[in-house]
Formats: sequence, C-alpha cells, structure tokens
Amino acid sequence: MRRQQGWCKGIVLVVLAAGLSVAQTLPADEPETAEQAREQLQATEAEIEQLREVLKGLEQEMTGLQQELQESESDIGRLERESRELEQQIEDGEARLQELRRDSQALQLALEAQHEQIARQARAAYMAGDQDYLKVLLNQDDPARMSRMLGYYQQVSQARVRELDEYRTTLRQISDTREAMLRQQQSLQGDRSELEQRTASLQEQQRQRSRLLTQLRQQQGSQTQQLENQQAERKALNELIERLDQAITSIPTPAGSLPFADAKGKLPLPVTGEIKARFGSQRGGDERLRWDGLLLDAEEGSPVHAIHGGRVVFAEWLRGSGLLLILDHGQGYLSLYGHNQSLLHDVGTWVQPGEAVATVGNSGGQAVAGLYFAIRHQGRPLDPLGWCMLSS
Repeated sequence: MRRQQGWCKGIVLVVLAAGLSVAQTLPADEPETAEQAREQLQATEAEIEQLREVLKGLEQEMTGLQQELQESESDIGRLERESRELEQQIEDGEARLQELRRDSQALQLALEAQHEQIARQARAAYMAGDQDYLKVLLNQDDPARMSRMLGYYQQVSQARVRELDEYRTTLRQISDTREAMLRQQQSLQGDRSELEQRTASLQEQQRQRSRLLTQLRQQQGSQTQQLENQQAERKALNELIERLDQAITSIPTPAGSLPFADAKGKLPLPVTGEIKARFGSQRGGDERLRWDGLLLDAEEGSPVHAIHGGRVVFAEWLRGSGLLLILDHGQGYLSLYGHNQSLLHDVGTWVQPGEAVATVGNSGGQAVAGLYFAIRHQGRPLDPLGWCMLSS
C-alpha cells in the first residue's frame, strides 16, 4: 500500500510538473527590467529542477518495483516446484492406500476361510461327543495301537491350536492394516490441505505479480525507456556470459557421448511450439535491437528439455530474462533457457540430453508464456536453427 501511494504521488507530481511546463510555453509579457528577467529565469530553473526530482523519484520507484518483481517470480518458481513434489507424494500415497486395501481384502478372505474351517471342526467334535477320545483309548488292548491313537489325537489337537493361532494372527493383521489405512488417509488429507494452501499462496503470488507488471508497464510508456531497458537487459546478459566464460572450466565430453560441435544440425529444440521470434529478427520495434536467440511459443508449465548433456552453471533470476538456466556443454558451448516458471536443477548439477531442466513461464516481465532459447560459443551468439532440427 505504501508503494502504491508513493507511485500515485509520483504520477500527480508528473502531472503538476507537466502543467507548469505547458504554462511556461504560453505567451507571456516580456520582462521590462533585468530584475524581472532574473526572477523569471529563477522560476524556470525551479520548475526544471522540480521536474528532474519527479523523474528521479519515478526512477527509484521503477527500481523498487523491479526488485519486488524479482522476489515475486522467484517465490512463484519455488512454490511451483514444491507443489509438483507434493503432488508426487499424494500420488505415491494413493498407490499405497490402494495396496493396503488389496491386502485388507485378501486378509478378509483368508479370515473367512479360517472361520469356516474352525466351524467345521467344531461341528465334527460336537457330533462325535466329548467321550470319543477316552473311549477309543480305553478300548485298546494293544499298547502299540493305543500309542499310535494317542499320537494321532495329539496331532489333531495341535492342528486345531495352530488354526486358532492363525485365525488370531489374521485378525491382528486385519486390525493393523485398517490402522495403516486410516493413517494413510489422514496423511493424504493433510497433504491435500497443504497443497491447497500452497496453491492459494501461488495464486496470490501471481496476482501480486500481475499488479506489479501493470505498474511497471504504466511507468514504461515511452519507446525510449523501453529501448534503454532492452539494451540494459542485453548488456546484463552479455556480461553474465563473459563472466561465465572466464569463470568456468571447459567440461570434458562424457565417454560415449557425441561432442556438442559434432551434434550440429541433429539437436532437438527444448520445447515443441511455434517460433515467435527468429535469430536476427527485429526486437521491440527498434531497428537497433535484434534477437540473439529464439522465442518459442509453449504452454505454461510444460517441461523445458536440455538439448544436450551438460552442467548447470547458472540458475537464478536475471533482469530481462526472468528465471534463467544456462548449461555448459564443453568446448566453449553454452545453451540458455529463459522466462521460465520454475528451475528444476541447481548450479553444478549434471543433466542428460532431453532431461527436463525447467518449466515454461513468463517471468522477466513477459505478457504471455514462452521460452527464450539461445546458443553461445565462447560468448558469441549462434543461430539455434543452424543447430537444432525443426519437428515435423
């Protein structure tokens, strides 16, 4: 709210200053004395100084909004990544719950079978009568036969005890399984609640980002300001590439893999989508600015794939490029992926060809989702279409 009030105050001052400037251009009486001329000059200089102060204030507001935009987009990327991980946990939990349900059904069938077996034995024992065991033993004249009969009845008795033990074990297993199912359901409920909270937080971050973008666009009305911003963005990216070229050691090509230079013309594009801007085409409505890569149309949240194996050497927010990830492929070759919604790897991570490294977004002040994709060799921009195959 404080920043919004400050911004509105700045706009009011601009209007007042513009009104003073217009008034100054209206016909006025010529000063009759040197003193009047000096007073008029002092008034004009005061108005100019006031206008300069207003412009300086707006510049500070712009810098502050850029910082808030960076923080907002970084938070969005983090929350989106956490939401994906939580969704995977929920999916794994659902699979575990289904497994527990199948185990419970199998145990229930076993319990019913054991119950039926015990019931049959109980009925048979009842029909035989309580004295059957003693009658058989007392009617035996042959000690050896009596010993065999005694052993037989002991085995029958032990079998009944085992069946009862198995029955009780099955009951405990069913109880344990039901408790595990209850815990799993409670855990899933908690995960879903957390996901809903994170989703709401993500949506609020996106609304906040939209408001910031609106304010930025209102302050970036002139073509001159847009040109200066784009030149500053290009300079920042070029300086980053130069620092990376100086800081990183060229990585060796993994055994069995094709060197990046030998893969020219055989590499895939990182996303499937229409090319919205080509290498060397005019950028931002000014002849002096040209695209040093491609702008690819892709659905927001869709995966961005590495065009070749390499190591992550940059993964953070950069002015003009938003959430940017850079891969070092060795031999001085780099590939760049910008305007992402989230980054899936940290600096130092090795990735395989085709591995997802980010998700498509519109960070860096873009109106719609899309991917900025570029290839550099020793800091020099290369046309990606000379290296990548167009999908048919």
